[in-house]
Amino acid sequence: MNLELMTTEELQTLVQKAQEILAERQREQKETFVLKFEATSDPRKGTPYVARLFWSNEKIERDFYPLSRNYGKKEVTVSGDFSAKAGDIIEMRTGGSWKNDYRAWYIVTVDGQLKEVASINDTRAKARAQEYLQGKISADELTESAR
Repeated sequence: MNLELMTTEELQTLVQKAQEILAERQREQKETFVLKFEATSDPRKGTPYVARLFWSNEKIERDFYPLSRNYGKKEVTVSGDFSAKAGDIIEMRTGGSWKNDYRAWYIVTVDGQLKEVASINDTRAKARAQEYLQGKISADELTESAR
């Protein structure tokens, strides 16, 4: 591959892909933690879930964890264990109402704790989390802005 012969667009695509691969390799080297989740909600207003957020193709993507769902007449309970690595951004939806969606974004700390970095309605905090997912700011910078 001769970089000199590539167009600017091809080089930008190559750099983006290389950054994604590098970020995933760095993520794989971090410690893995097993975390618990349980939430009950009216399924008509939104089923609870847990997803790992990551940056791909110029947008945030979600990788949903397979958790157990137990349905009743008017509610669903979602529960189970999921694995996450230090530095992962996790989205948790605990339920909803006709007017609200109860979701928040958390970072997995180096000691395996979940620290909230953005509520679903806080666009400024979500923008900071997006910068973190893009590799523009560090985990420390993200958690400092969440205080």
